[in-house]
Amino acid sequence: MFKKQLSILTIFILFFTSCSSHLMKKHTELPSNKVYAIGSFWNYTETPMAGLRAASIVESVAAKEGLYIYSLIEGSDEKAQNDSKINFLKTQMNTAKILKADYFITGEVQEWRYKTGIDGEPVVSYSIKIIKLDDGSTQFNGVGAKNGWGYKSIGVIAQEIAKELLPTFKP
Repeated sequence: MFKKQLSILTIFILFFTSCSSHLMKKHTELPSNKVYAIGSFWNYTETPMAGLRAASIVESVAAKEGLYIYSLIEGSDEKAQNDSKINFLKTQMNTAKILKADYFITGEVQEWRYKTGIDGEPVVSYSIKIIKLDDGSTQFNGVGAKNGWGYKSIGVIAQEIAKELLPTFKP
């Protein structure tokens, strides 16, 4: 009888922990009374415009924290206009400096898709980096990955990651 109960408990635990989330970040506090700019995230996936989508979601979640944010998120051909990630980032950071932003939010999307199969579970993985523009130092760097149940959308999963991943903003 005990073995049967243990087996059922094990199956129950495995079933309810199959939706996983992984975050890697160092606890960081950044000022909320400074000006931030956010640019499109670099897209390493085969999903068109995943970098634009992730950046837009991070922008919305960060704005909810009360940050003043200049949006430098542009159109779908933005990446095609740049020959490298370094030039892409430099262009966006220079624009942020012209706008007198103190910090620049950037990132990279590693995964943005639905798994194939009967449930079509959403899978999202991206990183966020916040750079202090006056000296170019990285103030925050974190990466998050999460998959969800078939009834959740990629957007919901991306919002959950952003809420958990962004640093703490203090006045």
